[in-house]
Amino acid sequence: MPVIRLSDRNYERIKGWAEPLVDTADSALDRILDAAERDRGRRPAEPPDRGAAPRPAPTETTGRRTRTGGVPQKEFRRPLLEALYERGGQGRTQDLQKALEKRMKRRLSRRDNEILPSTGERRWWNAVCWERSVLKNEGFIRGDSPRGVWALTDKGAAQVESWLAESGKSFVDHLLAMPDAGEDDDFDPRRSAGRRIDV
Repeated sequence: MPVIRLSDRNYERIKGWAEPLVDTADSALDRILDAAERDRGRRPAEPPDRGAAPRPAPTETTGRRTRTGGVPQKEFRRPLLEALYERGGQGRTQDLQKALEKRMKRRLSRRDNEILPSTGERRWWNAVCWERSVLKNEGFIRGDSPRGVWALTDKGAAQVESWLAESGKSFVDHLLAMPDAGEDDDFDPRRSAGRRIDV
């Protein structure tokens, strides 16, 4: 099977055609080629988000943004794993979407918040769904959880715990550092702090 290399810009364009958690890069490209063949002789094929603002010219990656101006997909990895860990290792997609939007809101650009007509989802959430697929393939997220529920594997939980250990903070410190800390009525640092367990 041939191996090809894609620019970041074209990879993002292919993802615009894909259905998250269903398509692979190959099946999304197949969809693009089908559309191009149907439209041959009229105009070049474009992703289905034709109503979106024109794409900015590619620029160098700054570390925060991709070449097309959005948060890079891989930068949703840690926030997603941490959000699952904070919910006891699993969460419903709607709850995770709200939690990640709150956590990432300072970083999300106008482009990140564009709706993709191909999926009906915001561009940033589409990137999260793709990263979830990567994490599942790498063994950090379970592939057998019920529909609409994302869950950590032991490997995923261990990864988050290693990040917490590296930071030298407790899990309570981690929660208090979150952007939405203090907004949950049921959060009590004294109750949630470390406690002695008799074995």
